[in-house]
Amino acid sequence: MERICDILIVGGGAAGLACAVSAAEVSKKLDITVIDRMKRVGKKISVTGNGRCNLSNVNIAPEYYHGSVNISRLLSEVPDIRPFFERLGLFTYVDEAGRIYPLSNAASSVTDALRFAAVKKGIRLLTDVNCTEISKKDEIFLVKTDKEEIKAKTVVLACGGSAAPVHGSDGSGFLLAKALGLKINPTYPALCYLTADNTKSLEGVRAKCRAELIYNGKPVKTELGEVQFTKNGLSGICIFNLSSELPSKINVGEYSVRLDIAPDFSLGEVRKMLNNALEARSGIEAQDCFNGIFNRAVALYLLKRADIPVSKAAEKITESEINRLAKIAKALEFKINGRGDFSSAQVTAGGVKGDEINEEFMSRKVKGLFLAGEILDIWGDCGGYNLHFAFASGIKAGIEAAKLVTRLEAGNRKERV
Repeated sequence: MERICDILIVGGGAAGLACAVSAAEVSKKLDITVIDRMKRVGKKISVTGNGRCNLSNVNIAPEYYHGSVNISRLLSEVPDIRPFFERLGLFTYVDEAGRIYPLSNAASSVTDALRFAAVKKGIRLLTDVNCTEISKKDEIFLVKTDKEEIKAKTVVLACGGSAAPVHGSDGSGFLLAKALGLKINPTYPALCYLTADNTKSLEGVRAKCRAELIYNGKPVKTELGEVQFTKNGLSGICIFNLSSELPSKINVGEYSVRLDIAPDFSLGEVRKMLNNALEARSGIEAQDCFNGIFNRAVALYLLKRADIPVSKAAEKITESEINRLAKIAKALEFKINGRGDFSSAQVTAGGVKGDEINEEFMSRKVKGLFLAGEILDIWGDCGGYNLHFAFASGIKAGIEAAKLVTRLEAGNRKERV
């Protein structure tokens, strides 16, 4: 008798593995197969969060997400993924910012929990396999790979987006979806660094800042956190979150990032500290006056932006120059001229349009085709939101695929009777 698996999942990452395990929890009788192009499943999970895996957040809500997929119902159904992982033997803790991490502080623990559960439930994990084509005939999917052809009653596309291709997501899932008739919104890197001019002298500096995205002079979004300066731009979690507000194409001159590098102090307080530093260091050159307030590289940069010679004696610096220096420290602006590419981005913006799927995460055009994770046009802020969506959408797709197979089998049995 020809073998036809019940659920075939393309992609063995966060969404794909959660999908497989959740489907198996619905029914132990299901024949489930996961195929992945990497040599082992869950590779991208194992490197997230600097190797610690920020797998979710206690403050999950729709306002932390962007894109065309309506996820309000999903987040109400799966507001917390900790119970799911606790069933797999993985326990977590919450840090001061609400981010959820495995107790082990090791991302590999998350991968292991999913992989061990999949093996225990009899799920086939086929690695180093590239899916090349998916078609459907007579209610059965034919999935072609570079190793074999697999027939399936349902298929789940959970093969990620285009971000971090070295870890498995190379954008091929979009081609598979498009070939099946699904519409794709333009994709571009999200949660990535932003390129800007005049940052080379600050390369390597990290500073607590209030970072504000400005569009044609008007504030768009504000984040508080550590900014990392690079030789050609700005990085850090708060910059990543600002990058999510940028369109796919950035026109030079329209956007800028305004940094308050003394976010804990008012303009008046900064001015007072600068004056106190001058008084304490009279007879010293300007370049050495303010490193008790700012990182030395930052102090030198501020002096340059304020047109104050670094060799100018402290006692010769005027009140107007101090006022100018304080204002720049509270509103240091950089024109944005681009963003990082997919190789450095955390996630993909764009993807399969939200109206292509129903609330069960099944295609409206192809019955039995489900989608989960980064292949969809939805992405979240930094802080565990993207992994939460990957796991939650995988869980949802797995449950609904299992239910559909069960209904189809019940219908077939009824016909035979």
